[in-house]
Amino acid sequence: MDIKKILFRTNSIDVEKALPDAVVMCTKDGKIEWVNDVAAEIFETSKMHLLTSNISDFIENSMNLILNSLVLQKPVITKFVNKEVYFDMTVKEINEGYVLDFRDNISNELNVNNINIEENISKDKNNFLLKIANDLKSPIQSIVGFSQAMADGLGGELNEQQEKYIKIINKNSTDLMYFIAKMLQLSQTELDLNTIENKIFDIQSLVSAVIKYNEQLYKEKEIKFSIILEEGVKKTIATDENIVKNILQNILEAILKSVDLGEIVINITNPSSELLFEKGLNEANYIQISISSSSMLLSENELDFMFDPYKILDSSNRKNVLRAMILASVRNWIQQLNGTVWVESQILKNTCFNVIIPTN
Repeated sequence: MDIKKILFRTNSIDVEKALPDAVVMCTKDGKIEWVNDVAAEIFETSKMHLLTSNISDFIENSMNLILNSLVLQKPVITKFVNKEVYFDMTVKEINEGYVLDFRDNISNELNVNNINIEENISKDKNNFLLKIANDLKSPIQSIVGFSQAMADGLGGELNEQQEKYIKIINKNSTDLMYFIAKMLQLSQTELDLNTIENKIFDIQSLVSAVIKYNEQLYKEKEIKFSIILEEGVKKTIATDENIVKNILQNILEAILKSVDLGEIVINITNPSSELLFEKGLNEANYIQISISSSSMLLSENELDFMFDPYKILDSSNRKNVLRAMILASVRNWIQQLNGTVWVESQILKNTCFNVIIPTN
């Protein structure tokens, strides 16, 4: 294999400038097939060892970063496994796999420091919110309770105008209570307070239980549910049942709060190896749960902020910040399980939330 010829074909990596950097060529599944001397130096091992290894042995979240660099068409910051060492990685896709160019950049240290500062600020903020949770919830719970009691006539008979105002107070305070609950839930998921507890359970039964839990909400609307367990899918899986339940619950809440009619289909299947590769997931046992709504129609602009409530505040979609908080918790839970989530929306057809999680 003539690596210089391959590098010349990339047209985006200058050979003379690239080769002084650490250069690695790997297959589509990450198996290292060629390295230069600099790569052996920065990875602190022999070229022979590198050639019997996978790039994921040296770079954290390597396949996701490779795909991100290709999509963004710019370098991404990589972190070495079990080391506080960072490099810029430029990726070029070729027929044989990928050419990875690692360049030491002093700005990485600044970027990492900034990231650490932002993470510390975020943790402090979330800890603060969780510590004052009762101070936030208690007065609103009182407003909800007393306004409901007054609406029920427990405080005496109300005239028509008073009854109207009390119902408005009760509805708005109930909505605020829900908003605060989801904000605190997001703070908990960002702090990664959950300890993963794997156990065996029936995924179809769990999906049915979550649908049943939301029965009152969807029966007030013209919504039908159906569950499809594709042939060959094992009903019993091993992962954290409580986290999976929370994931399904939040996705259904996001849908049910947006639609008043139509059909929601929950499809349980085994993801293809091609899809796992596309999503940067290693070959293993996974299950895919796809939740589609025939009447939840999203614009392309909405899709950009589905899982990011912080960015949505600066966009024209601020009205959807609650939905973004609900789905950001979903994203965080799935990351804890080392899975992935994404949304697909077809104009005038449907919106589908896809979840892939590993199972033992």
